[in-house]
Amino acid sequence: MKKQENMQVGEAVYFSRQDKVGLVYATYDRGANERPGVQVLLADGTDLSGFSAEEADQFLQPLGDTGLEYDFQSVGWLHRDYHAGKFGEAFHNAQVLYISYSLCCHRTD
Repeated sequence: MKKQENMQVGEAVYFSRQDKVGLVYATYDRGANERPGVQVLLADGTDLSGFSAEEADQFLQPLGDTGLEYDFQSVGWLHRDYHAGKFGEAFHNAQVLYISYSLCCHRTD
């Protein structure tokens, strides 16, 4: 499998295990000489929590930047911010990116 680049906060991803689009809402250091891990939120509010870089390579398809800027503080704040609509525009952008990806790159026929 091709090694992917480090993902950033605000990046849209496709999570094939649930056939859903999500957003990277945080990244975290994993130590010296390790690529950072990512934390992902799905459009329905499900927090997938953390993926190591290797797990992200295996389970997440990067789709592109949504323009989201987010400073993760805690799961409680994430839940509050989700219900306040802070991710709405980013999820809209993520869906557009996924449609583009599915038309050009993710064919099942």
